Amino acid sequence: MRRWLLGLVVGCGLAAAWFAGPQVLRRIDLFQIRRVDVTGTVYLSPGEVARALALRPEANLFDPVGPLRDRVLAIPGIRQVRVGRRIPGALVVDVTEFEPVALTTVDGRLVLVDRRGRVLPFDPTRAPTDLPIAPADPAVTLVIEGLRDADPDLFGTVVTATRERNTIVVETGTQRLLFRAGALPRDVQSLAAVRAEMKRLGLRAAELDARFEGRVVARGRRT
Repeated sequence: MRRWLLGLVVGCGLAAAWFAGPQVLRRIDLFQIRRVDVTGTVYLSPGEVARALALRPEANLFDPVGPLRDRVLAIPGIRQVRVGRRIPGALVVDVTEFEPVALTTVDGRLVLVDRRGRVLPFDPTRAPTDLPIAPADPAVTLVIEGLRDADPDLFGTVVTATRERNTIVVETGTQRLLFRAGALPRDVQSLAAVRAEMKRLGLRAAELDARFEGRVVARGRRT
């Protein structure tokens, strides 16, 4: 009975403090941050994110989270951050990194680039990367991203992608795919649909050309 009454008193006290607002909660030692859980990292390490928080030794779970979010967003390669709380003393930081779509060469070394052709500050050896080689050209990387979204199986076979004037040339191990610079998602989806239908019919082509509005041209039969 005493334990039940003690639990009731503590519970009521915490509830009162909760409704009294963060100013009161920050003065309760129970809510001092003792643990930081970082989720969502692929190329960055959880430790890098935790260090960027620059928490004070007396940091409380109910301190404002805006400054913490800003510090993590300042890490190159971080696109989005959510900061939450887990009572009584755990801070939860969920990050979303900019996603690489290709590898490119800068000063003789391989680096990752995102859909906009921006070089990402990630170590490509930190996580498994089976990505095509392409220039840091948004006209090329946007097509690569479109292929990944429209046909993941096809994307997995892409070896290289380049730009020849106004034509984006995508090379797989067995096929050449052509798009115009500035190709729209529907152009990539149309090519993926034609490729899937040809596969269903048992047909193969050495080249699929999606540079024409509303049409995909197949050239050079392959058996």
